[in-house]
Amino acid sequence: MKKLFAMLLLAVVVISFSFAQEKVTVWGWRPQDVPLWQKVERILQSRGVKVSIDYQPFLSSEYFSKLYATLQGGSGPDIMYTGRLPKFPAFRSEIEQKYQASYPLIEGNFLLPLDGKVDFSNFPDSTMNLIRQNGTTWGVPFANQIVGIFYNTEIFEKYNLKEPSTWDELLAICDKLLKNKVTPFYVSGKDAWTLAMQNAIVSVSYPGEDWIAKLLNGETRFTDPQYVEMLTALNDLKKYYQKDFSANSLAELDMAFPMGQAAMVFDGIFGSANWLQSNPDFKFGFFPAPPKVKGVNPKVYVYMDGSLAIYAKSKHQAAALEVLKFTATPEFGKLFSEETGEMTAVKGVTMPADKPVLVECYKAAMSIASKSIYWTGGPFDMGKPTVYTILSPNMQAMYLGMLSPADFAAKIQDGVGIWYPPFKK
Repeated sequence: MKKLFAMLLLAVVVISFSFAQEKVTVWGWRPQDVPLWQKVERILQSRGVKVSIDYQPFLSSEYFSKLYATLQGGSGPDIMYTGRLPKFPAFRSEIEQKYQASYPLIEGNFLLPLDGKVDFSNFPDSTMNLIRQNGTTWGVPFANQIVGIFYNTEIFEKYNLKEPSTWDELLAICDKLLKNKVTPFYVSGKDAWTLAMQNAIVSVSYPGEDWIAKLLNGETRFTDPQYVEMLTALNDLKKYYQKDFSANSLAELDMAFPMGQAAMVFDGIFGSANWLQSNPDFKFGFFPAPPKVKGVNPKVYVYMDGSLAIYAKSKHQAAALEVLKFTATPEFGKLFSEETGEMTAVKGVTMPADKPVLVECYKAAMSIASKSIYWTGGPFDMGKPTVYTILSPNMQAMYLGMLSPADFAAKIQDGVGIWYPPFKK
C-alpha cells in the first residue's frame, strides 16, 4: 500500500512539473543556436519563469517556405525567427503602398505587435527601424552582421604585412603574397550570393558611403564612372583568387581558409564559427575594404540579420513574451555573442575577451558602419528585381568574362530603374 502511495505521489509530482513548465516552441534557420536556447531555458527557469523551450532549426533554404505553409494552415511555432523589413528612408510610404506583399508575415496577420509588451530601449534606432512598419514593432532583433575582409594573421606576420589603408596597398599585399607562392584570396564563386556580398563589402569604401547616399537619392546612377571603376577594380582582383574559384563553394572556403590555403576572404563574422570548427587554433583578423585613396575613411557594411517574433495565434503568448523580454536585454546580448561568436543587436554589450576579432568587429560596427547601403537591408531590397538578385548572377558573369563592368553596371541600373522612385523622377 505504501509503495502504491509513493508511486502515485511521484506521478502527481511529475504531472505537476509538466504543467508548471509551459512549453514554448521556437523555429529558426540557425542550427548553431541550439546551445544558446538551452542556456536561455536554464536561466529563465532559475529565475522562476516556468517555461521550457523547444528550439527547432530548419535548413535555411527551406525555412521560410515551411514557416509560411504552416502558418497558412492555421498553426505555427510560438516564437519564430523572422527577417528584417526593407526600408526606404525617404520614400517609405510610397513604396510600402505599392509593395505590401513584401511583408507576408504582417499582411497575413501572423505576428503579434510587440509595442508596450517588450522594452526596446537597448537597441539603436537604426536597428529598430528594420522591424517597424507604420509605427508598429513586429520583432526583437537578435543579431547584427558585419561583412568585410578577414585575414590569416600568421600569414600576415610571416610576410610582415599590415592592414591596407588604400586599394593600392591591398594590391601590393596581394603581389607580395603571390611572389611568395601564397594565394591572396579564397573566393566561393559557386555560391553567387557571396559575390554580391563581396560587391557590397567594397562599395561602402569604394566608391564610398557618400556616393551611395547620392545613389539612393537619385542624384547619380549605377552607370556612373565611379561605380564602373569599382566594378573594374573587383574584376581585376580575380587574378589574386585561387585557381578555378568559380567552382568553389562557401563550404569549401570554410575549410580552406582556416587551414591556411589562402591569406584572405571576403566574408561575414558569421563564418568564424565554421572556421574555428575546422581549425580551433586558427588566428585571424578583420579589416574593412580599403578606399581608393588615402584620406577617405573606410566603412563597414552592417545589417540586422533577423528578429524574433511571436505567432499571433500562439496558445502560449504569455510564456513566449517572457522569453522575448529576456532576449531584449544586454544579458541575452552578451550570452548570444559568447555562444555564437557573432555580434548581438543589443547596444552597449561587452564582447567576450576570448574572441578578439568579435571585439574588433563590434567596435567597427558601432563606429564606422556605413549609413548608406544598397545590398541586404538597403532600399533596393524592396522592389523587384532587387539589387541582390541582379548582383549575384552578374558578378559570376563578369568574373567569367561574359560581361564587362560597364555592361554589368547598366544591367543593375536597368533592373532597379524599373521601379525605384528616385530613378523614375
